[in-house]
Amino acid sequence: MPLYVLLLIAFASLIASAISYFFAKIKLFSFALLLFYTCNTFLSFFLVHNHAVFFYTIVMFLIVLPILCLILFALDVHYGLFCIDTSFVLVIVWLLMPVLFVVSLVSYILKVIHA
Repeated sequence: MPLYVLLLIAFASLIASAISYFFAKIKLFSFALLLFYTCNTFLSFFLVHNHAVFFYTIVMFLIVLPILCLILFALDVHYGLFCIDTSFVLVIVWLLMPVLFVVSLVSYILKVIHA
């Protein structure tokens, strides 16, 4: 399968699993989540062997950056290193990133439809 098909299936199954979880459709949620994990396994395998830089960029952005933000937040809360609200804003933005993405995507789609 080409890369864009795997990305599309992964994104669609993630959205389907989130919606089915919200509406308590356990069987649909289980199927969508299983499809998401299976697709991401193949996608990761494909990216590691063919596009390693892209794979490690995604890992850095989606795993290392949030962990770094949480560590900075914990250090700032415990030791008062920054004494400003910057670390709090980083954590809030990290937590709200999925919501902001969906809002931006919907507003873009509405602009495209009504344009």
